[in-house]
Amino acid sequence: MLHWIFKNRFAGRKDEVRSAAADLARERRSIGLWNNPVPDYSRVAPSPLLRNQARYLVANNAVAARAAQAFVDNVIGPGITLLPKIGDAALKSLLLKRWNRWTEVSDADGMLNWYGQQALATRSMFVDGEVFVRMLADSDGMLRLQLLSAEFIDTTITRDNVIAGIEFEGSRRSAYYIYEWHPGQPGRLPRSIRIPSSEVLHVFRPKTPGQLRGVTELMAILGRLNDLDQFDRATLVKQKTGALLTGFITTPNENPLGASRAEDGAWTASLEPGTIQRLSPGESMEFSDPPETAGYSDFAKTQLRLIASGLGLPYDVVTGDLSDTSYSSARVGRIELRKYIDALQWQFIHMLCRPVFQRWLELETLRGALPPVDGGVQEYLDNISWAPPAMQMTDPQREMDAMVRAIRAGLISREMAVASLGYDLAEVDAQIAAGNAAADAAGIVLDSDPRKVTQQGNPATV
Repeated sequence: MLHWIFKNRFAGRKDEVRSAAADLARERRSIGLWNNPVPDYSRVAPSPLLRNQARYLVANNAVAARAAQAFVDNVIGPGITLLPKIGDAALKSLLLKRWNRWTEVSDADGMLNWYGQQALATRSMFVDGEVFVRMLADSDGMLRLQLLSAEFIDTTITRDNVIAGIEFEGSRRSAYYIYEWHPGQPGRLPRSIRIPSSEVLHVFRPKTPGQLRGVTELMAILGRLNDLDQFDRATLVKQKTGALLTGFITTPNENPLGASRAEDGAWTASLEPGTIQRLSPGESMEFSDPPETAGYSDFAKTQLRLIASGLGLPYDVVTGDLSDTSYSSARVGRIELRKYIDALQWQFIHMLCRPVFQRWLELETLRGALPPVDGGVQEYLDNISWAPPAMQMTDPQREMDAMVRAIRAGLISREMAVASLGYDLAEVDAQIAAGNAAADAAGIVLDSDPRKVTQQGNPATV
């Protein structure tokens, strides 16, 4: 009796353990990625594997390559330009002249100009998550910029105040440990040197407070991009296999369908276009059934929409697919895109453009290329702004009419409207005045001249 009680008690406990284990396994399967810990990038550098995966996809995956290019085109385009607001016309002209001359020779490697470096830095920020800009002075004291990818930072330094290759004094960055040459260069052992933080700009997009290093913008969709790529290749292989139409002959005869015997003793036969072949009594022929790819387009579009959402870019921008896009949906998508791009542009200006301009001002003043002013360099800085590239209008006629009505209603100024198009109002006015003077001197009256022709095409009355 006691034996039966203990046996059944232990059996019940075993069933409970099995049930609990099954429930735990089922729970783990249901929560999926929640089991994976999220790396704390405020204390460590991102894994090089993550960066290399992003680089591989951008180099080999069409969707990732287009997304990277769309990111650069929208954030930088032809470049973020300088707009001086200095009242002294002569000083403003001199500043612009010196700045424009420098933008052509800004690259320490002599490959790009300032706007090309902006585009490359933005691309690195998208793919790698970060880029480092070293500010150097050449033999003439002129500023030169050297762009360095993430692997140039020496993360092997082990000190209490050095984290992920960055040295700190309290909570502020004091220096970076940078390799003198690329750490993967054949035949040379990597060697790093300490560079003060005043000479290095770290451009990245922080996503958590205290984040030290940048993480690729593709991190949220790396797995999905890879899965979509594998699905596309598997579907292609499936179709190629299905295209191999094969005929199978079942026959009791020794020589089926007039076939010939190969060297290995197997019978082979072929079908040619227009052939009418009679089968011998007892012979029959069957063909392979090629597999279908039903649902491929719907699945691919769903994945691409999720990928675009993870990047913060509209579906049509990432894929170039406008088949299901209407004017209304395109306009709504552009409004959201503008918010996203505006935030990125002003962050980029704060982390790269302004510090570069400040260092350029300091060196140009020391070289005597720019005259000192009351208030020093800060006086120059207080009288400049930046003009990101204007977003292309979805419907130029409607949007320009709305802009004109806003100016007439006093809701915005002409300067704000011109700046939104990526131009300097003073430069625009100067060009308009010069064009009007040239037209008057030549006796030309243009239909677009509001001084002499109304919007309806009638002579204007003063």
